[in-house]
Amino acid sequence: MKRRSRRCWWALVLVAIPVLARADVLVCTNGERFVGTVIADTTNVVFDSEFGGRLVISHAKISEIRRTPPGAITIAPVALIATSASANPAAWKPPGVGSDGSDWVQLKSGEWLRGQLKYIQNKEVEFDSDEMDQQTLDLQDVSQVITAHRVFTQFEDLKPAYGKLVISNEVVMVEGDEPLALHRDLLIGITPSGLRGIRDWSGNLNLGMSLQSGNNHQMTVTTIGELARRTPNTTLEFDYLGNYSKVDEVQNANNNRVNVIYDIRLNRDWFVRPVQAEYYQDALANISYRLTDGVGAGYYIFDRTGLEWTVAAGPSFQYTRFATVEPDQSDSASTPAGVLVSSFKADITRRLTFIQSWNSTFTKRESGQYTHHTVSTLEFEIKKHLNLDVSFIWDYLQNPQTQSDGSVPQKNDAYLTVGLGVRF
Repeated sequence: MKRRSRRCWWALVLVAIPVLARADVLVCTNGERFVGTVIADTTNVVFDSEFGGRLVISHAKISEIRRTPPGAITIAPVALIATSASANPAAWKPPGVGSDGSDWVQLKSGEWLRGQLKYIQNKEVEFDSDEMDQQTLDLQDVSQVITAHRVFTQFEDLKPAYGKLVISNEVVMVEGDEPLALHRDLLIGITPSGLRGIRDWSGNLNLGMSLQSGNNHQMTVTTIGELARRTPNTTLEFDYLGNYSKVDEVQNANNNRVNVIYDIRLNRDWFVRPVQAEYYQDALANISYRLTDGVGAGYYIFDRTGLEWTVAAGPSFQYTRFATVEPDQSDSASTPAGVLVSSFKADITRRLTFIQSWNSTFTKRESGQYTHHTVSTLEFEIKKHLNLDVSFIWDYLQNPQTQSDGSVPQKNDAYLTVGLGVRF
């Protein structure tokens, strides 16, 4: 009896606690809604959004600004907020939702974005906002997704569903020929056009460069690029990495690496990789070119918001053409190979991400016996599509091929690069 009385007493206290609403609200003419603070209101409005950070928007694009007076407190009992749409800012919905031909995303902060959904995959929402441009959102920060057109949706252990999509209250609803309504924990991926359309593609390009003059003249250029095409349960990815360095007009680095992978996700944990190919060229390591082609299968060790780790392995075939060799030695080598790949990504903060990829290849001795390639990157989001990347690149070849002059290339190559990256 005493315990029940305490529960009732706490219930009364919770109902009586006021909710302090101090945030300003900015609504654009296209219906997008931002919650935060008005910093300045002159020719343009400078608005500090909880989600988008510092925004500068012209008055022509603004339909409404609701300011909270300094020191003002809007009091609303918790019980009323739970039952009244007028008292709950999260219940507000832009008038164009579902009828204006655009996709909409609502964040848990109450903010609304209008634009085009690119994809939902690996617990991330890629969305091209009219006002904010392309954004990568954590699915756990998204309250609602409403599409204007039919999309392909992949659930675990089910064939892809095709229809208009609504994600709300942890439920994914597909309005198609065969309507579905499932918990979003079962969601694997969503793309607007399934196997077609330019919107399935995304990528990034990073360029790092350093110049030095004086007693030594040195130039170093590192280029990293990625182009990916995603459907609800597949990923096609092209990666490029190039290093070029010259000291006093003498090259001390000149290599290029291209990787192509194609993954088909079978369920929440497993995927197959029918395409796993690499082209590598490094004349200074005595490799005119090296081709590795194979297949594999992989497993998701972690697959949740802010943390992803996959491993994959499989058989391959490798062909190497050497730049120079000793007399009476073959200038090429062919061998079966085994490939082990690891891909790790973790959000340290909202803007700082650690990314590491590791590729190990096991071959015959004449092809090098064992090689690995590792890229570890700290990616800092400066603004929207612009990143500052610091990368450590390490290549290792256990048995380099002896060159025609009898010299043996170094086993290790390591680079530390700093560059600017652009996402698209």
